[in-house]
Amino acid sequence: MQLTKESAYQAIAEFFTEKPFVLFGTGTSCALDINFGMPALERHLRDKLKSGMTDAQTQQWQQVVSALDVGSHDFESSMDFIKDEVLTTRIVELTANFVAHHDNVHAHQIISGVRDWPAGSLLKKLVETLPQADKQLHVATPNYDLLAEYALVRYKIPYITGFYGGFLQRYDWNEAKKTVQSIHKGLGKQRQLPRIVESKHVRLHKPHGSLNTFEWDSHLIECNSWILNKPQGVVRAMITPGTAKYQKLHKDRAQLAEYDSAVGNHTCFLFLGFGFNDSQLVNNAFRKKLEQDQCRALVITRDSNLRIEEWLDKCPNMWLICKQTSSDKSRIYNSKFENWLHIDDKELWRFDDFTSEFLGG
Repeated sequence: MQLTKESAYQAIAEFFTEKPFVLFGTGTSCALDINFGMPALERHLRDKLKSGMTDAQTQQWQQVVSALDVGSHDFESSMDFIKDEVLTTRIVELTANFVAHHDNVHAHQIISGVRDWPAGSLLKKLVETLPQADKQLHVATPNYDLLAEYALVRYKIPYITGFYGGFLQRYDWNEAKKTVQSIHKGLGKQRQLPRIVESKHVRLHKPHGSLNTFEWDSHLIECNSWILNKPQGVVRAMITPGTAKYQKLHKDRAQLAEYDSAVGNHTCFLFLGFGFNDSQLVNNAFRKKLEQDQCRALVITRDSNLRIEEWLDKCPNMWLICKQTSSDKSRIYNSKFENWLHIDDKELWRFDDFTSEFLGG
């Protein structure tokens, strides 16, 4: 069966009749600045880890470098060779400082509207169209940067990350949710009980941690003031690249429980700039949802890859919009059809263009 523009557009329109769970990856940040990508981080770590290590640490890092040089591993999987906790902590610090520098360059520009975080307008449209009965849009990311948060501030979209309080914010989703709720008194002659009214908002899950998350006094906390100026002795709550990081995640599964629960409660999934490299976030629960339950999914990303196409082959209701191999124009694919559909007059893999085309700007 041949895929036509009419059938593709109809499927995409039907996708948005349901509220999706949104998962965005480094592609959303790289579209703004390639320094947020893994290649830039790899170059930075190679430069900074040339000295100051024990023999055992040097050996582990050399295994990473060798695997990358011969092309046997990508950057994330090569990091599995790092077992030393001191070296891991150093890599976390180097990673955080590198990302924080570039994050800081763009922060005020995004908040003030001078620059756009590419997926901002799409999230804004999804929040605006939330139903009255369910006013929260679940969004998740493995990204450490706060570009999405800056965009939400710019668009005046309330959001919660699971933290509440003052200078040092504590981790408690129930308390955090109260920040997007207000109490309204009952109206009319009959005395009605006050009611809780919730604002439309984004519930942002960052299971790998963030530039502003730390471990302090045995608690997970969030502190924006420490992003660039972390006090001595404070430990960053960030999970480094590589699948070995999941040992730490499994040790404190509570941080992922909200993410897992949100995935389980959805039947429609939107992936933005996400390359399906992260086996922790697109885990067996996602496999069941997309492959067995045949839930609807839409992937919008600049470039396709083998991992995305493996998922496409096994998930009949998963659609991909990406760039053509020989130009910046669009192509669309779904495994039920024999062909890629080429859209030769639009760049629908760009989130703004997609939003204008399918969601009305």
